[in-house]
Amino acid sequence: MPEYQWKLTIIERNLLLSNWMNLIPEAQERMLEEADELMAMLPFSDKRRLLASLETLQHHTQAELHQKIQQILGSQMELHAA
Repeated sequence: MPEYQWKLTIIERNLLLSNWMNLIPEAQERMLEEADELMAMLPFSDKRRLLASLETLQHHTQAELHQKIQQILGSQMELHAA
């Protein structure tokens, strides 16, 4: 199992809407930071799955976290366009 897999599993689980809503705001913010950091080491298939989770989640977040998700999605789109 790749080293990043355990972290990806935890982040994906916490990004599920049912789990996300139970996290305190600080934990939500930390999950987004972890997801952003993890993007650099993910293979394309895992990255795509994580991005899809973030896209789904962005409609259920507060404005500040919504903006952070937009930044993550935007930076990943820029990397794929380059």
